[in-house]
Amino acid sequence: MENPLVSITRSERIDDFESVNKAVSDSINLIGGLETLITRGDSVLIKPNVLCAMDYKTGAVTNPNVVKSLCRLARKAGAGKIIIAESSVIGCKTRDAFDASGYTELAREEKTELVDLKKAGTLYMGIPNGKIFRRIELPEVLFKSDVIINVPVMKTHDMLPVTLGLKNMKGVIKDKDKKRFHVLGLAQSIIDINKLVLPQLTVIDGTVAMEGLGPVHGKPVNLGVIITSFDTVAADTVAASVMGIDPGKIDYIQLAAQQDLGCADLSLIEVSGLSIEQVKRPFELLRLDFEEFEKKLGIKIHEAGACSGCRQVVETLLNNYLKGKLDVLKDHTLIFGQTVKAPSKIKGKLLSFGSCTKKYKSQGGYIPGCPPMQEHVLEYFGMDPDSWTD
Repeated sequence: MENPLVSITRSERIDDFESVNKAVSDSINLIGGLETLITRGDSVLIKPNVLCAMDYKTGAVTNPNVVKSLCRLARKAGAGKIIIAESSVIGCKTRDAFDASGYTELAREEKTELVDLKKAGTLYMGIPNGKIFRRIELPEVLFKSDVIINVPVMKTHDMLPVTLGLKNMKGVIKDKDKKRFHVLGLAQSIIDINKLVLPQLTVIDGTVAMEGLGPVHGKPVNLGVIITSFDTVAADTVAASVMGIDPGKIDYIQLAAQQDLGCADLSLIEVSGLSIEQVKRPFELLRLDFEEFEKKLGIKIHEAGACSGCRQVVETLLNNYLKGKLDVLKDHTLIFGQTVKAPSKIKGKLLSFGSCTKKYKSQGGYIPGCPPMQEHVLEYFGMDPDSWTD
């Protein structure tokens, strides 16, 4: 098999359509062009990341200039029908998100169909090789489309180190299943859904990326980068490397490679256009020293064998959502991780965090999930779940 090809291009102006269009067009041409994917009359579905009612300049949602470019390129390649489809996060109306982020206007200008996947007709589909999900309800429009183009934003994530191409496809599922993913295991669930809906083309929007407390509340990064590949896993691997994050430490990227969804080995990926080093810009991640919390605040935190998901949620909780309110944890010993053991002597209340610590739930407080959903964490502390968006 040929090595997967990933292209990297740069737009000098993130808010100028012509500049963005050139970067997108060049990136696709560098891997072979849309003509190798789209045949005349095809129905093309474009899946951006429009998770909430925000402007793309925040870094939270896909730059509509990128999607506009893809609409025009797809039509030029012969697409007979173009659909822009998305499902916003739980608690947000997709139509409001489309309006605020410019997609309603874009669809009108480009004469494309705009589909709210929350309200679309569905089918139950089997996943014969699914490890967690063997059957799931999915929008019928996905399976009536000849080509799926995935357009995620390059962002850090408060529950995973990054959210890129593979994670963006979680947006096609029903709200009830978005919750189940966290209860049953987020990383493998992401892989299971991609076994059904893995896109033919992934275009990662790094024009305005996000670092820190992504995917919603982080800081915008005006990077101007477009990363494109027919191999979503390879695209994610390159994008994580551009962000200064080791793809080998991102659970769902490694699971995807192990289960034959694509290549996560940088030594086997051919990068065209700009190099990783030419555009690399280390992204800020939440990283906390748990020992400092015990020294300064008397909060004991024990972790052993934790995956990136639980660690990210704990760090986000302490760094942001309980900032200034950490006194609620002063009587807690918090434990999380696959191999952690509850201390034999506990001063105050034990809080077992995540599915791996379920065996200790009878000894104190317990927050379930793999990793726990933000709303459950906040509810435990008597806080408003709407203040933390997934």
